[in-house]
Amino acid sequence: MKILKKNWITLTILIGIFLCALLVRLINLSEFPVGFQIDEASLGYNSYSLFMTGRSESGDLLPLYVNTFGDYNPIGYDYLAIPSIAIFGLTEFATRLPAAIFGSISIFSMYYLAYVLFKNKKISLLSAFLIALSPWHIGLSRGSAETLVALFFVITGFAFILSFFNRYKKSNLIIGVFLLVISFLIYPAPRIFVPVLFVAVAVYYFKSWYLKKKYVFTLSLGFLILIISLSFLIFTIPGGTARFKQTSIFNFPETRLLLEEQIREDGVNGTNNLFTRAYHNKIINFSLTFVSNYMEYFNGSYLFIKGGQPLLFSIPSVGLVYLIELPFLIIGIYVLIKSKEKNSKIPLIWLIIAPIVAAATVDDTPNIRRSLLMVPAIEIIVSVGIISFFNYLKNHGHTFNATKIKYIITCFLIVCFIGNVMYFFHQYFIHAKHHRTWYRNNGFSEMMEIVNEKYEDFDKIVATKSGGGYPLFLFFSKYNPRVYQMEGSPKDVDYKGFGKYIFVPSEYPSIDASTNMKTETSTLYIDRGTCSRPSLESGRKYKEIYREDGSLGFRVVY
Repeated sequence: MKILKKNWITLTILIGIFLCALLVRLINLSEFPVGFQIDEASLGYNSYSLFMTGRSESGDLLPLYVNTFGDYNPIGYDYLAIPSIAIFGLTEFATRLPAAIFGSISIFSMYYLAYVLFKNKKISLLSAFLIALSPWHIGLSRGSAETLVALFFVITGFAFILSFFNRYKKSNLIIGVFLLVISFLIYPAPRIFVPVLFVAVAVYYFKSWYLKKKYVFTLSLGFLILIISLSFLIFTIPGGTARFKQTSIFNFPETRLLLEEQIREDGVNGTNNLFTRAYHNKIINFSLTFVSNYMEYFNGSYLFIKGGQPLLFSIPSVGLVYLIELPFLIIGIYVLIKSKEKNSKIPLIWLIIAPIVAAATVDDTPNIRRSLLMVPAIEIIVSVGIISFFNYLKNHGHTFNATKIKYIITCFLIVCFIGNVMYFFHQYFIHAKHHRTWYRNNGFSEMMEIVNEKYEDFDKIVATKSGGGYPLFLFFSKYNPRVYQMEGSPKDVDYKGFGKYIFVPSEYPSIDASTNMKTETSTLYIDRGTCSRPSLESGRKYKEIYREDGSLGFRVVY
């Protein structure tokens, strides 16, 4: 009865944490984050297209990648969003809902992962609680972030993998590998992280399985499935390497230019060619870039003070991890290094490997989406630090008034933690909606309400490509996917478009002679808000759309 009672208490607490996580991820989900960025619009519209036609916006039947801007992103999130799009329609809420749901249920995965590692309910519950209120996790949960959904499958998959190494139950390995393969279909980062951590974990537990032939075969088969799945997704399907080529340090022009500059400077100084080749080559330059990027992800400012890139996920003056967690992160690392428990080093190994993917890229660095894989390890280590700290107070009570000191410290830490959480929500719901909102295309939906209202009244709609992108027009106009595909999925090529829309590079098509279609008697123009107002003598009417920060976003001229 006592065991049953304890389990019910644990389950009740865990459900309470889940409800808390769900609340902070769903409240005002349509309105926050303010605006709707292009990636979200692309996810939503492709999900809508799959639901309506079974094809992506490009007309590909049941694809595994979608090509929006030559990036060929995995399309797993788009499939997961189909139910919410079917129920709620093509809206911001429906598009963001999958990330919010998977972010919420991740607390169960975190509990399971921590429990498999330490068999300690306090550490497990605390890990689940910390990720439920993590600024890093909440921010991406509310922003249609594919990486957040992929993280759920990575956490759950490795929880089962680690359970296999502790109990050697084959079904755990099968389930774990299956979940990890799913993560490959959602976001690119796990494609490197997963096999590297899998091998690292296998090596870590080497002594416990290498003499057992049946486990060697099972483990080898699991790893082979991961590699075959990766090879199929990357090398067999067209576009599998496109995103890596776009963001990799190996294709980054600045790294190459730096190398050429150093070689040229050696030439000017008359340096011996042997030294030039030894010091200034691709291996050294790429390695230095990688190490420099890698170290940025352990920078205190990045983690605890101001976060990172891309700015469309930025929350002013808020780090990715609460500052109050810093001392316990240090304590946790120390405790795990000193510990002789079987699984104690796994969170540290996870944390070391997690930024590798992000460090190998150069676009928007340090990148909070690609480095999200660090979160589970950080929160588990912090939980270990907190529990170890209070165990120390309890075990050394003979040297001081332990009860009183423990009570004071507990109250102080609770107040500090609540203060950190309240500050985050204040910055998120009050300041972020006024902070650089143009990065999230704030005002675009309001502008499209006007355009949709007047759509039938005009022959052409000439729109600036600045301040938005064609996925936003498709999304907010709910453009028929079948019609769009019949038109050849034209995107927003200069001076072309779809339906009545024509996209132009000018920021001010209503006053730019090169795009002002004077032969058209019925044309509506969409300008950026920075252009001059039409003169009253021109006889034109216009409506202006302001962002949350008070700046002028768009002007609709007709």
